[in-house]
Amino acid sequence: MKALFTRAARESLGPALLAASVGTVAMFVVRYLFLIPTPPELYGDRATVLIPVNLFSALLQTFGSNTKHIFFVALVVGAALLAVVFGVIYWAARVWATSRNADIASRLGAAPGWLDALLVWTLLFALTAGIVAPLLGGGFLGAQLQTGIGGALLSLFAPITAFTVSFIPLMRRNLETLSNGARESGAGEGRISRRRLIGQGAFAAAVVAGGIVAWQFITSGLGAGIGLRTPSSRPAGLNFANTPKRIVPPPTPEYGDWTQVDGETPEVTPADEFYYVSKDILDDPRVDTKTWNLEIKGQVAHPYTLTYDQLKSLPRIERYHTLECISNEVGGNLMSNALFVGTSLADVAQRAGITAGASELIFTAADGYSDSIPLSLALDPRSLIVYEINGEQLPIPHGFPARLLVPGLYGMKNGKWLTSLTLGTGGYTGYWEERGWTRTANVKTTTRIDLPLDGDTLAARPTFITGVAYAADRGIARVDVSVDAGATWHAATLRRPLGALTWTLWEYPWRPEPGGYYIVARAVELNGDVQTPEEEAPIPNGATGYHVIHVTAR
Repeated sequence: MKALFTRAARESLGPALLAASVGTVAMFVVRYLFLIPTPPELYGDRATVLIPVNLFSALLQTFGSNTKHIFFVALVVGAALLAVVFGVIYWAARVWATSRNADIASRLGAAPGWLDALLVWTLLFALTAGIVAPLLGGGFLGAQLQTGIGGALLSLFAPITAFTVSFIPLMRRNLETLSNGARESGAGEGRISRRRLIGQGAFAAAVVAGGIVAWQFITSGLGAGIGLRTPSSRPAGLNFANTPKRIVPPPTPEYGDWTQVDGETPEVTPADEFYYVSKDILDDPRVDTKTWNLEIKGQVAHPYTLTYDQLKSLPRIERYHTLECISNEVGGNLMSNALFVGTSLADVAQRAGITAGASELIFTAADGYSDSIPLSLALDPRSLIVYEINGEQLPIPHGFPARLLVPGLYGMKNGKWLTSLTLGTGGYTGYWEERGWTRTANVKTTTRIDLPLDGDTLAARPTFITGVAYAADRGIARVDVSVDAGATWHAATLRRPLGALTWTLWEYPWRPEPGGYYIVARAVELNGDVQTPEEEAPIPNGATGYHVIHVTAR
């Protein structure tokens, strides 16, 4: 049996490698021409449930927002390798069956033909749509995927067909080569040289890598989106144990004279620089407003839908609002502030007539994402459905045609690409909650140092330390800055925030003497609560701790 499998692997490994590479390229071509999501996109989205939350946290801290793109590359390579394994196993099973059964041998023949092609295609299709899809939670034939059965089957058609129509002729050619080699050498069976096999594998790897790189350029780069800053180094023994938890009475914000400093964070983030995070591995959903509508349903007396024009015709509300991603590290830049325009979420929900027993609002998105917020927050007059940012239509990455803005919650609860709002009875498990993240997603107070940068060398002359502080709807009363690793603290100058739900810019004038410095910043909320120094990773509840940087003055 071992000898049989070794022979089958020798005969089929090269053709399987090349056929898998052809299937990969076909997958990307169809994706580009017809906008049909690739199997790694569809099934990879479901596969994230299988990643342990601690491993996810480690990957996120190591690779930042590029984690999902590395994951996608791993999925593409993994899918190609599985196709190779399938090809080898199929040929081994064929060799074994034809050696044991003369009838099967006569039907299939010595060399692979159309019957083999039919078997390969059918088996691959059955394995992926009938076994892999349900195992990953996509349902039989991909019925529970965002594209439904039709889209799931179409996504599989191109790579499976391309693999099949490549694998069979490549196998015939390989067998001919082996046969010719045997006749020339006078041996019983031919052998493919190690050099040729390595060459076939290298060619296949190059084709797969080329397909991934080509797709990167087609989609304007797999690394699209804002990455996380590298966590700063900390001195040994840094201790904030004496930090008070609360200041009584709470300090009153003091907004002093503001000095414009080159390179400081702008108060309003341009739309094209607004932080971007999406679960979608490649493209985000593209919605046609001519056919789009927002469905309001569930525990309501009068379900209804809103078209895009009807949504925009509702009473207009304009507001500055800061959003932060729950995966933002302490000192990270997955946080932005902008002027949004939309309408009241409460008005839209109440128009349907919310019935007794409803306790949460579940939202779904065009990419299959879903989550929920408490009904109390849905009815908060500050919660909005927005369709503009900084005076322009919402860009696709930020939720076009409509998204939620909910006070006090991380971005995961501020759904983009809305398609429905469902009033429910409680207990709904959202997309990221299935993957180990928090159910509540309440924003933790954070303070970031923007200037100078960690590791900078400064001239020993007057300068400014600047940054932003954010406490969601709790507001910022004071920002403290330390230049001696937390031994002493000094109040920074605050810039009056643009609204009650935005970040607060701060600056501290400083004249360093030559030497090294650990700079630390912390915030005090309007209610007197002091930002906690306790360090927690973003998963599962959001990061906490103080941003610390090291600079040298000369």
